[in-house]
Amino acid sequence: MKKSLILTASLALMTLTTNAQKQAERPNPRQSFEEFRKGLHDDYNSFRKGILDRYDKFLDGVWVEYEENQGEEADSKPKPRKLPLADDYRPAEHPVPVVTLPAAPSVDVAAPVRPELPALPEVPAQKGRGDFEFGFYEMPVSMPDTDVKIAMRLNSQSDYAAQWRQLAKDPEAQVLMREVERKSAEMGLNDYLKYELASSYIDARYAGADASSRTSLKHFILANLGYGVRLGINGHGRALLLIPCSQPVYARMFIRIDDKKFYVFGTDDNDPAVTANATISTCQLPKNSDPGISMDLRINGLNLPYVPHRYDLSFKDLRITGEVNASIFPVLYRYPQMPTADFARSSVCQDVRDHIVSQLKTQLEGKEERQAVDDLLQFVQGAFEYATDDEFHGFEKPYFFEETLFYPKCDCEDRAIFYTYLLWNVLGVENHLINYPGHESASVRLSSPIKGDAYEFNGSTFYISDPTFIGARTGMCMPNYINDAPGIDYHYRQKQ
Repeated sequence: MKKSLILTASLALMTLTTNAQKQAERPNPRQSFEEFRKGLHDDYNSFRKGILDRYDKFLDGVWVEYEENQGEEADSKPKPRKLPLADDYRPAEHPVPVVTLPAAPSVDVAAPVRPELPALPEVPAQKGRGDFEFGFYEMPVSMPDTDVKIAMRLNSQSDYAAQWRQLAKDPEAQVLMREVERKSAEMGLNDYLKYELASSYIDARYAGADASSRTSLKHFILANLGYGVRLGINGHGRALLLIPCSQPVYARMFIRIDDKKFYVFGTDDNDPAVTANATISTCQLPKNSDPGISMDLRINGLNLPYVPHRYDLSFKDLRITGEVNASIFPVLYRYPQMPTADFARSSVCQDVRDHIVSQLKTQLEGKEERQAVDDLLQFVQGAFEYATDDEFHGFEKPYFFEETLFYPKCDCEDRAIFYTYLLWNVLGVENHLINYPGHESASVRLSSPIKGDAYEFNGSTFYISDPTFIGARTGMCMPNYINDAPGIDYHYRQKQ
């Protein structure tokens, strides 16, 4: 009987709590949207803070081993080393198959909704604090000097838990957290580059401490900035950061926790201590706890110290000239490999893009659509030398649009990203960034039908327009892919 009363009371309490939660989630008609939004944000911060306040207990609790997985390839088929010429083109002997392709991400797709980062605690200014200068991708960067108290080396789970507790009450850790956020905003850094900034500062400022202690500090800073970063220990006792990302990351080791990928950062994948099928341990968090947000790898403008690099590209009647900030190139050189669509959706230097678009609009003004498309196509075909990433860089290196202005050689995906952006922004022509095994290309939707290789998508005809098929015009597909249905990576179109 006593157990029954307790159970009944417990159920009643749960019902009241659930109803209260539902009432809290339901906006009051008299309540402004901003008040409601602030309430949700405060609830999120309170819940998240509760997890972080107890994080030392999780570090001191159960650790679980996960198998390390080999980094995945974006495309396993190698790109051609020699470019085919339009002289090799032969129209298909039978009609090109009409295919219906799946929907693709498009220029009008909004960024995924994600919670705001928690508000940073106010830290009183301290007089006499000097600056600390360190290198960030070959650039000298200054941030206020900090004196976070960290151990010289961490050897056990209890050590990591003890350091978390120490950091949680250290006002200097709060100063560092705030300065990482402030400097990142000043430089226009995205989530991933904010992590890189924090790493660069911590590795330079606390170089005397072991990597285990520095990695623990990075974990504390990033977790308290709202990211779902985990601390991992591999079989060699090396501390690693396990970072969830909004995009797939190719060619990088990862583990799966509850069917979610966490990518391994903090060491070189070629390090013999990092191997597939090895194990990485991380502390167990409560089920359904909010682990924080994933890092978005897309770039939306960088504000870095300006170092001019001149570009001058021309072919036949088209020419583009100008300057781009050379400081971006070391930052982008070893950037994580993400899907081609996310390179296309990123914008590193919008002013540079606008200048190029303005020049080409003037030069193509008044031309008939088909002619303007073909002129732009042959400009991209002829203005650059071709080389595969493996030949030129020694590793897979997709370019952001701006990088094509810097490197003397590029491959098919770099040209396709460059060309499709110009098609839409210079000519306003709806187009697809498309892929075949081992090859990236483009297609366009013309106002009037033409003869040529094409496919159907949502009732419209898209004609192959390949910036790597030298001498080809729109409607000519490389012979190797003439009968293949491409995949669509990205769709430039009017907002619906």
